[in-house]
Amino acid sequence: MLLRNFLVILTIVLVIVLATLVWFYPGNEDFRSDNPFWNGTKNLGSITRASPLESLSDLPMSPQGSTLILIPYLPFTSVELELLDTFVTNGGTLILADDYGYGNQILEYLGLGARFSGQALLDPFSNYKNSRFPRISRIIPSPVTDNVDSLIFDHGTSLIDIETADTLALSSSFSFLDLNGDEEKDGDEPTGPFPVIAQYSLGNGKTILVSDPSIFINSMQTIEGNYTFIQNIDAITAIKLLVAQSHLPGSDLRYAKNWLVDVRKGLISPVGTASLVVLAVLVMLMPVWLKRQGEAFSG
Repeated sequence: MLLRNFLVILTIVLVIVLATLVWFYPGNEDFRSDNPFWNGTKNLGSITRASPLESLSDLPMSPQGSTLILIPYLPFTSVELELLDTFVTNGGTLILADDYGYGNQILEYLGLGARFSGQALLDPFSNYKNSRFPRISRIIPSPVTDNVDSLIFDHGTSLIDIETADTLALSSSFSFLDLNGDEEKDGDEPTGPFPVIAQYSLGNGKTILVSDPSIFINSMQTIEGNYTFIQNIDAITAIKLLVAQSHLPGSDLRYAKNWLVDVRKGLISPVGTASLVVLAVLVMLMPVWLKRQGEAFSG
């Protein structure tokens, strides 16, 4: 009996310890605003006024002067697409940064002909470390590219069906799209320059397409002109700079954190608080109960 009671208490303690570790351990998913590691975007909050936006339903009702950075790795519902359309047409700025996600779903809904190609953009000569880190040095002057001499991409892609008037940056003539994934330039693979950043006016707002979201991660933010580009985005934002979190990749850690958030919400409700008080009383009385159980067992 005593052993069983001890195991129950030990289990409760372990659950509390594990829950605490999960709660306080920083997220490690790509592009997350609470991820301090190389692949997160937590540092954006230090170098800009960026703040996370957990749900597109929380977009500002008056979006003039607000900018939303959206990295679309999960599909969108029709309601979410309508919210984005309303945000832009009513005066907001949408920075749509994609490579292999669901950016084209948004572009189609907004009625734009541009698309993300979804093919790996490599450059064997004009690059930062290797061909997977192409250097983007053909920059067209605009508020978002002001004082930007070059950008460094990290496993990015290109844009297609872009008009010259809408283009803000292009890859070099040495770049190519790696259609078969062998990281070698084959005869049938398209050669640059390719548009990689473009801008469109929509209603009272605008949409800026960036074909590599990795520009915004902690390890890439300060490389060459990436920092200035990010600062320019902050500068064109008069009120709020938001980084959407709702369509980023998840993980078991993220799901566990969300579950703990739901548990916390339940505990701070009237019923949850009352249940917690009862549980606390039972825990405090447990030593007395265990003592009596031991005396009865020994007797």
